[in-house]
Amino acid sequence: MLVKFRDSASAESVARAEQGAGAELVRKVGGAGARLLHSRGKDTAALVQEFSERDDVLYAEPNFVIRPSSLPNDTYFSELWGLRNTGYTSGAGPGTQGADIAAEPAWDVSTGSRDVVVAVVDTGVDYNHPDLTANMWSAPAPFTVQIGGQTIRCEAGTHGFNAITRTCDPMDDHSHGTHVAGTIGAGGNNGVGVVGVNQTASMMGLKFLAADGSGTLADALDALDFAIQAKQAFAAIGGANVRVLSNSWGWSGQPSQALLDQINRAGENDMLFVAGAGNEGSDNNVVPFYPASYDAPNVVSVAATDNRDALAYFSNYGAGRVHLAAPGVFILSTIVGGSYDWFSGTSMATPHVSGAAALVLSRCPLGTAALKDNLLGNVDQVPSLSGVTTTGGRLNVSEALLACADRGPLSSLTLSAASVTGTKSSVGTVTLAAPAPSTGATVYLSSSNTAAATVPSYVKVAAGATSKIFTVATKSVSAPTKVEVTATYQSHARRAELVVAPPVLNGLSLSPSTVTGLCQSSALSVTLNAKAPAGGVLINLTNDNPAASVPGSVTIPAGATSATITVTASPVGAKTVGSVTARPADANFGTTAHSRTLTVMPNGVKNLVMDAPANTVTGPATVLMTMTLACPAPAGGQLVLLSTSRAAVARPVGSDGNPINSVAVGAGQTQATFRVQAYDVAAPTSATINATANGITKSLALKVN
Repeated sequence: MLVKFRDSASAESVARAEQGAGAELVRKVGGAGARLLHSRGKDTAALVQEFSERDDVLYAEPNFVIRPSSLPNDTYFSELWGLRNTGYTSGAGPGTQGADIAAEPAWDVSTGSRDVVVAVVDTGVDYNHPDLTANMWSAPAPFTVQIGGQTIRCEAGTHGFNAITRTCDPMDDHSHGTHVAGTIGAGGNNGVGVVGVNQTASMMGLKFLAADGSGTLADALDALDFAIQAKQAFAAIGGANVRVLSNSWGWSGQPSQALLDQINRAGENDMLFVAGAGNEGSDNNVVPFYPASYDAPNVVSVAATDNRDALAYFSNYGAGRVHLAAPGVFILSTIVGGSYDWFSGTSMATPHVSGAAALVLSRCPLGTAALKDNLLGNVDQVPSLSGVTTTGGRLNVSEALLACADRGPLSSLTLSAASVTGTKSSVGTVTLAAPAPSTGATVYLSSSNTAAATVPSYVKVAAGATSKIFTVATKSVSAPTKVEVTATYQSHARRAELVVAPPVLNGLSLSPSTVTGLCQSSALSVTLNAKAPAGGVLINLTNDNPAASVPGSVTIPAGATSATITVTASPVGAKTVGSVTARPADANFGTTAHSRTLTVMPNGVKNLVMDAPANTVTGPATVLMTMTLACPAPAGGQLVLLSTSRAAVARPVGSDGNPINSVAVGAGQTQATFRVQAYDVAAPTSATINATANGITKSLALKVN
C-alpha cells in the first residue's frame, strides 16, 4: 500500500500506525512524501480502509501492479509509415498517403539535439543496441540520488536507473522500452536499422517494469523521482536536461494520488509527461486510464491511429481525457539484442509524441505549458478523431516545429485550398524571409504525384519582393489523393500538402417532373461538380413510383460532368407520385443521395376551347367546343364527361339538340368536338362548361347575353 501522512502527523503517531498494521516493509517512495507499507497479516483492501479512516492520513491507496500497453505484433509491415506514409501496406491493409506525423519536412528544420533529454519510463532500454547507443544519455560525472531513504551512487557514463534493483543500470530485459526508445530516437543516417523521430537524441532509461512486463506503482514513483533528482544534480551544466517523460504504461480504474503528486512535481521541474491512453478500446471519460487520464497541466494523453488515419480498434479515446493521436499500429522499431520488430498499441503512439516534443525543443526554447500547447495546437484534423479526442487531430511534428522555429531563407509555402476537386486548381504562395536580391530569387517547385497535380518547375520572385504566387493544376482522380508540393530555395525546402478529391454527385433533375403516363417521358440528368475520371462514374438509381420505368444505373462518361437518360411512364387510372433517387456506386464520389419527385398523371383533359369570340354569344345560339386530351386515346377510345354549372343558361347538346353528358374521343385521337346550346336570357349570364377525363377536368366560362 502507498500512504501519505499529513504534515501535522508526528513521527510517533506514524510509527504507531505502521506498527499496528503489522508492517514488515516501510520505505519512502518518490519525492512527494508517499511511503510504501507492506503488512505481514493484512491484505491491501484492509490496509487501505484502515489508513483512509485516520485523520492524520492524506491518502492511502494500493501499490498497483502495472503492465505495459503494447499488443501482439505482426511482421508484414516493412516501413516506418508513422514518420512518412506514402500509402504503404501494413498488416492492417493498404495505407493512406500522408497519414503520418510529417517527420520528413520537420527534418528540414531540425533532426534533434543532444541537449534535450527524454526519459523512457518503461522496461528499460537496451543501451548497447547499435541503433540506440549513440543517442543514449550518459551521466557526465558521478552523482548520487536519494531513493526511498537510500543513497544511490551512479557512476559517470551510466544511462539511467533501475527502480527494481536500485542500481544505475536500466538494461532492458523485455524489449518494450527498447521499442519505445527506437521510435523516439533511433540514430539517423547511420546505415543501421530504423530511424527515430529524432535522428540525434539523448534518452535516459528508467526501468520499473520487470522482465515479465509488470511493475509496481512504488517503483514507478521512484523512477520518476530519479529523473527529477538527476536533472537537479546536473542543473549547473545542463548535463541531464530531462524535459520529456515518455510513459507507455498504465491501468484502468482507481487513480493514485501518489502518482499524481509525482507528476505535478515533474511539472514543477519543467517536464512534459506523455502517456498512452490505453488499449481497451473504451472511453476514458467513462472508465479513466491512468496516468493518461490525470488532469495535470503537464500531461499529454495519446491515442493510436493506423496507417489509414483511423482510430485503432484497440485504442482508448475520450474527448475530455485524450488529447491527440499518433501512429500506433504495426510500428517497426528496435528490440533487445540489436534486433527489430513490429509492435502495436498506444505504447507505440506515445513515443511518437514524446519524440516530437523533443524535436520541437531542439529548436524552440519552450516551457512545458507552451510545449504542450504547441503540440496540441498544430495537429492534422482527422475525421476519425473528431469528438473522441480533445483536439480532433493526429500529431504533425512538422507543423509543431515550424510554428515556433526560425524557417530559414524560405519562410513559407502555402496553398489557397488544402483540398480541391480534380481538374480545379489551388493557388500556391512562396514567401521569402527577406526581400529577393537585385537579380531576383528562383524558387524551385515539385509535385510528389504529377498524375494528380502539377506545378511549374520554378517561380521567380522579383527583386525587392518577398513572395510569388503560382498555380497548382490538378487532374481528375477516382479516389482522394494526397500530393506534397515542395518549394526549394538556397537548399532550404518547405512543403505543403494538397488533397486532390474525386468529383462528387451534386445534382439530379427530372424534366418535366410531371408526365402523363401514356405518351410522355421525363429526362433524368445526374451531374458531378467536376469532370469524371477515366472509367467514368457509375450512379445507382432507385425508384419507388410503380408507374415509372427507371434504369438501375447510369454512367457519367470520363471527361463529362453529366449524363441524361429517359424515364418512361405507364398508363395510370389515377395520379401516382413517387421518388427517383441517385447515389454514387463508389463512396469516393460522394455519399449523399439526391432525390426528386416524379408524378405520373392519367390521360386527362389538357385543353378546352370554343369558337365564339371572347367566349361570348347572344342567346339563343349554338357554339362549338373542342376538347383536347394530354395523350392520344387508347384502343377502344376514351369517354370524356361533360357538365354545366347552369343548365338554363348553356349546356352541351347532341346534333339533335338534346342534352348530352359525354363525348367520345376516337382511338389514337386527342380531340373531340361537341355543341353547346346557349339559351335566351333576360340579362347577361355566365355558365361554366366542364370536360373531365380520368378525374382531370378543364373548364371554360361561356358568357350569354
